[in-house]
Amino acid sequence: MSEYKEATLHLIPVIRGNMMEFPGETSPICKQICFGVLRHYYELVFYRDSLLAKNLPSKHLDINLLLLCGIYSICHLKRPAHASVNAVVETTVSMNKSWAKGLVNAVMRSFQRQRSRLEKAAKCSPGTRFNHPDWFIKYLKDFWPNNAEEIMNGNNQMAPMTLRVNRQKITVSQYMKKLKDLGIECMGVADLPQAVRLSSPASVKSLPGFHDGWISIQDEASQLVAPLVNAKPGYKVLDVCAAPGGKTCHLLELQPNIDLTAMDKDSYRVEQIHSNLRRLGLGCKVMKSNFLTYAGSSKFDRIILDAPCSATGVIRRHPDIKLLRTKRDIEKLSAVQIDLLRHAWRYLARGGEVIYSTCSVLPHENEYLLRRFINEEKEAFSLPIDIARGLRLKIGHQLFPQINGHDGFYIARIRKGGEE
Repeated sequence: MSEYKEATLHLIPVIRGNMMEFPGETSPICKQICFGVLRHYYELVFYRDSLLAKNLPSKHLDINLLLLCGIYSICHLKRPAHASVNAVVETTVSMNKSWAKGLVNAVMRSFQRQRSRLEKAAKCSPGTRFNHPDWFIKYLKDFWPNNAEEIMNGNNQMAPMTLRVNRQKITVSQYMKKLKDLGIECMGVADLPQAVRLSSPASVKSLPGFHDGWISIQDEASQLVAPLVNAKPGYKVLDVCAAPGGKTCHLLELQPNIDLTAMDKDSYRVEQIHSNLRRLGLGCKVMKSNFLTYAGSSKFDRIILDAPCSATGVIRRHPDIKLLRTKRDIEKLSAVQIDLLRHAWRYLARGGEVIYSTCSVLPHENEYLLRRFINEEKEAFSLPIDIARGLRLKIGHQLFPQINGHDGFYIARIRKGGEE
């Protein structure tokens, strides 16, 4: 199957409102085209629509997307432009739409001739310049006027691949040596003693010891959470919304002598927690439960609440978020987040802490929400977070996506019953 046809078939569900999922046999070039089209979507749509005499009917969504794939290829794939044009034109035949050959050929060749003019014109609109929806651009400029462009530029880059070394099985220096012996370039991360960042993403099959539990894949920002829990031996700890188990396993690697419960409401995702625990040689109690309906009798010394969120801090990993997320989603998510936080508070022992986190860059889901909660609860106190990166806020700490660095992320520590 042509990579262009394959990419178009994957993109159709995204445009119709579904998150992107790739089957295991999807080719790397298809994934590159799909991610590239979504990262540059608003710019590519501008180019396409500028070159079409009139919009194609909705029943020809596949041809519309094929045009985006072709224009992306001319701009970003390391192959001769004429090869991309010819391949895209021929793809119309395999899609049983030979009638579109002339149209596609004309648009592709017109783009080659007018590329310079169109690229200049695209800079005039924030949406096409930054490749983000207008509502999100406005939010960023309102909330983070000094960081808005940094966030969007970070969102439009490929994310680095960062590993977390299981130091119960191997040291970081030993593991880095094994990588370098295999010709895999890597580096340590100064403030994360278990982290190793790869110079280029790699298949887990090529990474030594993955199936033996030596390492896990986990972004740098997410690796900040478990050390902040500061769990002592014997502590009762609850990890809410725990799947796929990254923070659960990190906690146990740092402190195996805790009474840890990992909870998630989805059966498939609960099995992911079990799978990761088995692979790493770790163990804890795992529950399938919707935390909002959970009615246990125990109090916990620490509760990790990695709340479901807009994922606006990980757009570079999931660029379809730019197309699928809306302002209304933020309101709905904030309502769920405050409910989860209130429920967690019921099960937190006095003197205990909730470590709240999201992969969002929007204050509605982060600092504003925590401020609202603290105003409601007289015994709730925000604790400082000592992190060298990101922005220290009055409540919590905000990270923005960094090129060759961490994802966008928010963390807060809320203590019950007095300040430290």
